[in-house]
Amino acid sequence: MDITQTITDYLKNELAASAEQVWNEHTNLLASGILDSLTIVRLIVFLEEQFQISLDHYLELKHFESISAIAAVIDRELVK
Repeated sequence: MDITQTITDYLKNELAASAEQVWNEHTNLLASGILDSLTIVRLIVFLEEQFQISLDHYLELKHFESISAIAAVIDRELVK
């Protein structure tokens, strides 16, 4: 399962990230407005269900700044 692709697909499909915006796995999702507090909560719920993990220890914004940062958190949780 490609974690980065799963996150990207979710953002494009479920959160309706603007098609006009050009972004990739290193784009700052917070500064660009793709994620806000409500969409972060929705994303966390999706990730916990999708990967059967708990993100309780990663609720700081720095963990959600980019797709690569989110994927790194998931990787850490999956190896536990």
